[in-house]
Amino acid sequence: MSKQYTLASERADAPTGCAYVAPTFWNKWFRWDGSRASGCYQLGGQAKDETHTGLQVFADGEWHPVIGWTLDSCGPATDYQEVGA
Repeated sequence: MSKQYTLASERADAPTGCAYVAPTFWNKWFRWDGSRASGCYQLGGQAKDETHTGLQVFADGEWHPVIGWTLDSCGPATDYQEVGA
């Protein structure tokens, strides 16, 4: 049975992975320059509106730099294509 939670200390020490797009309509763990290393659990839209520098989202056991936004998906940026591209 897999663990359904991650301790703050585990999040703080997690490696950094590839660039991700983050959801605006879901709560996720986010961190940014000057925030606590374990991150803040908040709505993606709030993190987007606050325009933090160095924004990362915690997903799949790693921190990922946020380079874009979706409504409700969180995943590697390579899985998403811009409309009209």
